[in-house]
Amino acid sequence: VAAAEPLPERRSLLAAALPFTQALLAQVGRTLARAQAALAWPEGSPPSPPPPLPPCAPLSDADLRTYLGPGGRLLRPHDLRLHVYHGGVEPGLRKVVWRYLLNVFPAGLSGQERLAHLRRKAGEYAALKALLAARAAPAELALVGAAVRKDVVRTDRGHPYFGGPEEGHPHLAALQALLTTFALGHPRLSYCQGMSDVAAPLLAVLDDEAQAFLCFC
Repeated sequence: VAAAEPLPERRSLLAAALPFTQALLAQVGRTLARAQAALAWPEGSPPSPPPPLPPCAPLSDADLRTYLGPGGRLLRPHDLRLHVYHGGVEPGLRKVVWRYLLNVFPAGLSGQERLAHLRRKAGEYAALKALLAARAAPAELALVGAAVRKDVVRTDRGHPYFGGPEEGHPHLAALQALLTTFALGHPRLSYCQGMSDVAAPLLAVLDDEAQAFLCFC
């Protein structure tokens, strides 16, 4: 609050703003009154709590089969996602379910068609990795490789899948190749710190570089 008397021009501004301010305060008062009325309850009788949500266990193999139709086609993808959202997935089933959740498969594929799709995509990944490494300028390849390596050697090293000596570690090499290929294939985005934290669990669960690359993309 200003201690001094407002200047004439300031006084005119205050006078012009007064009706708006009064209307705003009145509206706030009405809103608060409605909220208090909605939240009020008689003395000694608080409102009953909402009914608890039905328990949802982690998705099991038997549960997954209920979402599949003839030939292993996924018939209810939305219901599958809701089940996983509310209950999670049994650890042993993540390798299968994560590929559904991350849209690796086109809709409507049978079990055999999904396997063929993965084999085809593995070949495409191998060709893409070789092509991008061959096309990249040596300076760009070195720069991207160094940025990726800096994160790879310190990502989840306490996990058994990534533990052990760095030299010749196959899983660290796969993580390095996956992220480098992604960075070279997406030059406007390239590699950002923290991408390794997303790719590492995918690689550890799927245990396949090409499939982890698909899921990461």
